[in-house]
Amino acid sequence: MATVVSKGSCNLDALKRIVCKFLKKDVEITNPLLEPAVPKGGNFISDAWRLSFFLKSEGITTSDSVIVKAKPANESQNKLMHTEVAFKNEILAYETIIPTLNKYVCSPIRVPQYLHGDLTNIVLEDMSKTGFQTVDKQLAIEWNQVWSPIQEIAKLHASSICMQHLDKAGFESLKNQIIDIPLPESSPLGEKQVHVLDTILGVLKERREDKKYIDLVESLKANAWRDQKEIVQKDVPVRVINHGSLWINNAVFRKDMATLLDLQHIVYSTPANDLSFFMYVNLDPKFFTNNRKDLLRFYLLSLHSNITDRLGIAQSAEVIEPLNYDWIDREFRRCSLYAYMMAQWIMPVFYWSDVVFGQLEAKGGFEKLSVPERMSYLSSEQKDRIVKLTKLFVEESSKN
Repeated sequence: MATVVSKGSCNLDALKRIVCKFLKKDVEITNPLLEPAVPKGGNFISDAWRLSFFLKSEGITTSDSVIVKAKPANESQNKLMHTEVAFKNEILAYETIIPTLNKYVCSPIRVPQYLHGDLTNIVLEDMSKTGFQTVDKQLAIEWNQVWSPIQEIAKLHASSICMQHLDKAGFESLKNQIIDIPLPESSPLGEKQVHVLDTILGVLKERREDKKYIDLVESLKANAWRDQKEIVQKDVPVRVINHGSLWINNAVFRKDMATLLDLQHIVYSTPANDLSFFMYVNLDPKFFTNNRKDLLRFYLLSLHSNITDRLGIAQSAEVIEPLNYDWIDREFRRCSLYAYMMAQWIMPVFYWSDVVFGQLEAKGGFEKLSVPERMSYLSSEQKDRIVKLTKLFVEESSKN
């Protein structure tokens, strides 16, 4: 099937074939309008487009739209970010993993409807048509931005746990279909993270922070990427299929209800992978510290409820017993390096405008600048967050 969107252009015939196949009837599509679905810098793997059009069926014309995730034209970036693997994993998630796991929870995991996927395009329901919207990316510090994503990842994790209990062989087959990128092939991303660490060091030194923070960040530079891979891949007693990249840009909200987006980083790992990623990347460190126990306990309550609803009280008791606060607290702290590095890496998207991203792209990227040049792009608020995250990481990892 021909590509729907390529290099900012729409193939109307390809769109019609996909929509007709999804609706299971013949329709006429006219007046396509293509516009970016997210600001520049908001997507790392794909270019996200909102494709609006008029749809005529049985003599009635209505307006409609879809979201198209298109493979970027920059081949060097595609190679760096392993776009082909990401597309394969996301297609697998929509076509196989989510439908399978939904059989092991009592209410479906909330994701957009999937229309089509190939190695150039993934076509999805436009959630804005049903009232879902993005929220403020800078600081998701209100409970109404926190509880629903936690419930959804708890449901996703519970479905894995229930399936492992009821059909272990089936689950093994399912999770083995997820493609993992070997460490040597992903090492160029680790090199980019070294530049992030150098920038953090520049901020810590400028703010005259305690030497213990500077020394710790300096010590991370040699093996941070390898250590993160080991954290994610460690063979711990409880592992589940994780979303893998749950930050506020990968969820949309209708009032207080979240729907999960962008499943290209699905990974078989500890449940704390998703939980720590979400908390570090999205929450103000002070909000997290003040509400840490309540946040982890809310996750456990949601996890236990989904397991009990599916397995019943008698079967679930043994399954739930090891899934206690000490377990999730210990796993969360073990994942602190991974979560810290992801939070620092993603942070610019929370603060920079399309203009800033354009300026950096014209200069060859953030990594091409010297540390003083990079710091000139950081606001005081962004530097504050860098420092707060570092102190949170030191606190969390020191108790691991």
